[in-house]
Amino acid sequence: MHAALDQLRIVPLERLILHEAHDESRLATLRERVAAEAVQRNPVILTPHNEDFLLLDGAHRAHTMSTLGCAFVLAQLIDPPNKVESWTHLLSNPSLDHLSESENLLASEDPGVGWLTAIETTGGERSYLRAREPGLACEVRALWDLQAAYPPDTPVRRLDSGAAASLEDGEVRVYYRPFTVGELAEVVRGGAVLPAGITRFRVPERVLGVRFPLESLMNGDLSQRNAELRTLVARQWSANRVRRYDEPVVLFE
Repeated sequence: MHAALDQLRIVPLERLILHEAHDESRLATLRERVAAEAVQRNPVILTPHNEDFLLLDGAHRAHTMSTLGCAFVLAQLIDPPNKVESWTHLLSNPSLDHLSESENLLASEDPGVGWLTAIETTGGERSYLRAREPGLACEVRALWDLQAAYPPDTPVRRLDSGAAASLEDGEVRVYYRPFTVGELAEVVRGGAVLPAGITRFRVPERVLGVRFPLESLMNGDLSQRNAELRTLVARQWSANRVRRYDEPVVLFE
């Protein structure tokens, strides 16, 4: 059996540390789908942090389970990552000129030290933003100021930070500085969260398509629910319904 399957767990939702906000429209769509299918297809990705678990990926899934009245969530539990990356955002026709008026942001053409985001335009020019005051709390406020300037009702395309992407007229690419796992936990302890879609975690073997019954996530004994998960995984493995792919995958969400 693939080693990644041993990382699957049923975990109490109350033990999750969520460091990113969620998008209400995306949450509504996912909630409708999960309720209709009556299963959680894909695990959220967690890593241990003290007595709880820091959620690395799957904030919308976690919020969906909570709003549906679940006590538990299907998770893939991985070791703390050595590296935390960030997505870059591709935007069309944003109006970001007034960001220099933000009480939390400073703009510069020089990357210098301590840049928070870099904004690349069609011609390849970059400008840089940093927090006006030192400290993680001010950086978080600055990030919220930036995303508040994103065009409303316009899709934000997420790209790997190293991915090649030519910009069309009117497009900009926003790069974010990476955060450590410790910084993310500190953000939450301070009573804040990052805007959605910034942090990027690579999982060596991400498990998808488990389809654990929603009914079993509502309540019950945790050890019993994990036993049910083990049974489901073993049954799918015995039926030869588990596939492992090494090649990159393009996923329609």
